[in-house]
Amino acid sequence: MTDLAREAEALALLAAECRHPVAPHVAAQLTWLVGHEPACLLETAAVLTPEHLAGTAMLPDPLPVVPAVRAAVEPLDLDDDARHLLVVAAIAVVDRTEVLLAASGTSIDTLLCGPAAQHLTLAAGRFAFRDPRTRSVVHGDADLASRTAAHAALAQVHRAAGEPLIALWHTSLSTIAGDALLADGLVEVAEQHLSRGDVRRAHEVAREAASHGTGLVRARAFAVAGRAALWGGHVHDAVTWLRRAADPGTGGGPRTATPPLAPGRTGREPSDAGPLAAALAVLDTPTPPSGPRHLATLADPLLAAAGPEADRVALDAARRALLLAHDAPGEAGAVLAQAEASLSPARRSGCWFDGPDSAMTPLAEAHLRVAQAMLALRSGDAGHAAELLDEAADTLPVALAFGGLGVALARRLDLVRRGDVGVVAAALEASVPGAVAPPVRAAILGDRALVSAYAGRHAQAATLLTLAAERGGEDLRALWLPTPDPVELYLLAGQRRAAVQTLARLRGSLAQVGAPGPTSRRRPGTLRRSLDVARAEVVLADAAGLARACERAVGVSLLVGSTLERGMTELVVGRAYARLGAVEEAASHLLAAQELFDESGAHVWAGVSERALAQPAERPAERPAERPAERPAAQQTERAIPAETLPAGVGERRVGEVTAEAVSGVVPGGREAAVPAAAAACASWADVLTERELDVARLVVQGKANREVAETLYVSVRTVEVHLGRVFRKLGVRSRTELVVLAHRA
Repeated sequence: MTDLAREAEALALLAAECRHPVAPHVAAQLTWLVGHEPACLLETAAVLTPEHLAGTAMLPDPLPVVPAVRAAVEPLDLDDDARHLLVVAAIAVVDRTEVLLAASGTSIDTLLCGPAAQHLTLAAGRFAFRDPRTRSVVHGDADLASRTAAHAALAQVHRAAGEPLIALWHTSLSTIAGDALLADGLVEVAEQHLSRGDVRRAHEVAREAASHGTGLVRARAFAVAGRAALWGGHVHDAVTWLRRAADPGTGGGPRTATPPLAPGRTGREPSDAGPLAAALAVLDTPTPPSGPRHLATLADPLLAAAGPEADRVALDAARRALLLAHDAPGEAGAVLAQAEASLSPARRSGCWFDGPDSAMTPLAEAHLRVAQAMLALRSGDAGHAAELLDEAADTLPVALAFGGLGVALARRLDLVRRGDVGVVAAALEASVPGAVAPPVRAAILGDRALVSAYAGRHAQAATLLTLAAERGGEDLRALWLPTPDPVELYLLAGQRRAAVQTLARLRGSLAQVGAPGPTSRRRPGTLRRSLDVARAEVVLADAAGLARACERAVGVSLLVGSTLERGMTELVVGRAYARLGAVEEAASHLLAAQELFDESGAHVWAGVSERALAQPAERPAERPAERPAERPAAQQTERAIPAETLPAGVGERRVGEVTAEAVSGVVPGGREAAVPAAAAACASWADVLTERELDVARLVVQGKANREVAETLYVSVRTVEVHLGRVFRKLGVRSRTELVVLAHRA
């Protein structure tokens, strides 16, 4: 089982068994720290707070040792020297083997031959615990005197190695009574960690500084701890520490007189309101002001409070991309690509001052990844968007970005790809600490509409979509979440009057912004409104105006530049032709929709197209008027089979009406003689089909089922279905029988 599979399994277990929500990245971290055994996970989760599980408070380091974890690693079989060596390894902040040996007073030979070696991995001059649970057990079993002695030994080794900052850390932890003289230096160390994007180390060192410091130094320590917690996504911790920064006398330890201020300092620096305001905004998303595309403005408090340059670059890029994605996705992609190329990702774990000098913090990177996922969905690639979001949710506080935008994206991607909301999306939604932004709430309402549409409750789906559009406003339109057309839903529900009224409202909305034009002159929201109106006009078009309405809708879809949205348009067009009985035209568009949905990763909608294609259509007397030039090239050929080419008694039939029995009598010798000749005639399609499509067509003409074709070509059945759909579309046929007839005629 892969790491991702184990983490998904662990998240599902925790979501089912825990009383409190568990964020996906917390579940992944717990899986790595305590293993994926159910007992270890559940017992550890039971001793953590709800804030720990939701990711809004930083997990203890090391984690509390629960009975299941102890049982998983014991017996350790350690003598006193080996236990002392492992205690040193457990508290060390660098992983160099020579530091471990010097601080523990052990030689390399003794280490390799002793019992501690079975618990450590030694490679390239570095060490690591083979099982992170062993570190927790060793640390938890060590008494205060043992840990203090180990810190003192490490301080001496690092001081001798010319590493005063690391020596300062260990010295502070070996000082039981506390020392105010250490606090100022520790605050500077914490600031260095934070400037490098290492929020966990910054938070850890700042808390230690606060335990030693007094007055202004103590307030500075609280402020750094709060900022580190904020940028780690631990917003409950952030609010706690930043509020203490405003009153350094709170939070443990006696309050002492504040020393005189240095020249040029006002005494207000530690209690700067910017980080606290940002933490409160993330903790409980405020309602953005009315107007278009204000989801992006939710990053403004963070951008104002950003310290390291990497965070400012990441947040600014994510914000700009969100503003550009609606009408200029190409520019949005360039902004994100440029930012990503210049930034290092957030640190997952590691040693002090290890890695690049500058990196994004987890909260800043979460905003960047959510913007990337939204842009991928905007381009119509639901598969890539889901991949980006799943990877981000595994390590980052995705639920906190842009007022819960990651939650809305995760839910909608699950619904279009698998038909229901998966465990990751559900966990993201449950772990949001406060209220999500109004557009996100509206998007979740739209999810209910999607589920209703899948179940055939068309009127309910249309009503929910209308409510979602009213409550989400321009921000909801800007998200380009794949959604069925409400006008078509009303029509399918038999409520034509409601469909006409909805189209009138859509036209009125479009009139406010004008028709779509070049990007440089396009007003915000034009494309979305234009596509909504174009699709609605297709739904309500009569036989005489359908072809022209379809042409407009396809044209707007091409301007949008989204594979998925183009598929939605082809589906609407195909079902419109089917309602009027134009079977061949409907099949062409429905096949195109199915292929576009498959390409975009919207597998549920591909299934919807497939079912629409399989449904028989009634042919009314009146057919839609169209000019030959408006039909696909493959359909401009003669569609009727002359009577002289069919067996006696069959008469002239449309291609779609030809049966397998009719095909078997086309040539002397029956079906057995017809198949080889027809398969050989497939060579004439080489200019139209790719080599693999030609192979599939030839085998299908020979009478093989899809599974047999897949086995012959060593591909999956799904691949055969995709290739066969392309063959049908390119050759202008809509069934295997038509394909055989066409091969014979060739």
